Amino acid sequence: MKRGLTTALAAVAIMTGAAGCTSDGSDKPASGAQHLAPAKACADGTSTWLNVSRRSVLTDMTPGTHYDKGDKVSTRDVKEIARYTVSVRTRGAGLPEKRLIRDLGRHLKLGLVGDGVTRADDSGRTTKYDRMGYGEQTAEASGRYVTARAVELVEGDYRYACKGGKVSSGHVVTWNDAYEVITVACGGKPDKKASEGEREAARLGCREGDPARA
Repeated sequence: MKRGLTTALAAVAIMTGAAGCTSDGSDKPASGAQHLAPAKACADGTSTWLNVSRRSVLTDMTPGTHYDKGDKVSTRDVKEIARYTVSVRTRGAGLPEKRLIRDLGRHLKLGLVGDGVTRADDSGRTTKYDRMGYGEQTAEASGRYVTARAVELVEGDYRYACKGGKVSSGHVVTWNDAYEVITVACGGKPDKKASEGEREAARLGCREGDPARA
């Protein structure tokens, strides 16, 4: 399906799903190092989130290509430059991966990949592009354009406590259940509100001296 873009950056529904150890995506306890205790944590504990970050990262990009004014510029055929996988690392009593991701999502008020709710089939545990959703816009002027795709990577450390005190801690990596399709006109100045992913696409895909890299 095609999605027309009216701006250089637009969000569309993500069709896929940050690197590290992974579980099988079920509600089984997330796995950790061999020395961790296999015991399950209490069901009525509370999670505290620390060092939570959200950042736009490029996953796919095509370097600057010349288009004439009026040509269609599409992100459909961008090439993968990085791949991320849903990851949960746990120390202490085991906790279900989906529960931890849902807790992080509630903390941020976001739907996150791997929470078992945002996507009914829990598909797309990596950012691999399946090309079913892409952006397209018309070149407003002749020149070089960079097309790219990015996701908002979400990471955080957690501490899980039962009535008797902390029983588990660890780190979660996932991303917002939406991706950015990016088109950068190398001959134009960057938007002040451009995401980190868009600025990275301009830096990597445009030539030195192009206004978009300012």
